Formats: sequence, C-alpha cells, structure tokens
Amino acid sequence: RHHAISRGGFYGAGMPAAALEHVETYLQGVFGFIGVTGLEIVVAEGLQIGPEQREKAMRGALQAVTELPAAARLRAA
Repeated sequence: RHHAISRGGFYGAGMPAAALEHVETYLQGVFGFIGVTGLEIVVAEGLQIGPEQREKAMRGALQAVTELPAAARLRAA
C-alpha cells in the first residue's frame, strides 16, 4: 500500500498545474476499484527543475519514506 512517485514539475495541491496531476489520482482510483484504500504515496516533485531542486525533492521523499508506519515496524523488528 506504499507507493513512491516522481514528477518533473510541480503538480501538487495548491500549485498552478495541480489540475494536470494524474499519477497519484490514477493510482488511488485503480487501487480503490479493487478494494485497496488508505494508500501512502510519497512524492518527489520538481525533479526536472534543476540539480538543487532534485536533491531537495529526493531528500524530502527519502525522509518521508523513513517516517511511514511500515518503516517503523521494520526498525522495531
């Protein structure tokens, strides 16, 4: 139920291009159709903006992954 996605630009909520976001909503729709709900989606956004933004986005996404409940269970095992 955990998925990581990347975006070349900024398509998240509140961004001017948010209406063009389709990967996250598609995954939620497809998995919801087969009964899988409560997805945890980690997004690295703006990867094509430049090297500094790419590094910042990847660092943030990796941090978010370590904070997922599944990661905590793995650390506790």
